[in-house]
Amino acid sequence: MKKLIITLSLIFCLHLVKAQDKVVLEADSHLDSLVLKNIEINKASQSMEGYRIQIFTGSDRNNANALRTRFLTDFPEEQIYLIYQQPYFKLRVGDYRNLIEAQSMYQQLQKFYGQILIVPDKINLPKL
Repeated sequence: MKKLIITLSLIFCLHLVKAQDKVVLEADSHLDSLVLKNIEINKASQSMEGYRIQIFTGSDRNNANALRTRFLTDFPEEQIYLIYQQPYFKLRVGDYRNLIEAQSMYQQLQKFYGQILIVPDKINLPKL
């Protein structure tokens, strides 16, 4: 019983001490401007980190466009992007936020396009 009274007394005392503590936050004046700048950058950005499936890499633009047309016929609901990174054209599919989403489509596409791979990329923000 003595232990219980002592424990309760200590808890009560600690609560009183904690209730009297005041937290004063001092911040550099430049911090607010940096936070506002970051907010503006985020609003302007229409992309985020994610994944796409690369179905073609090569230096022939005609082959890339032909495969792009074929893909759009087979998968009209999917987004496809033709990217030029000197000296190669690359066809990348989808806007997947995580690997699980990308792997689901990867398994479907592998049947049709063979040598494909999942690559990290900047993706478009999902439509709300």
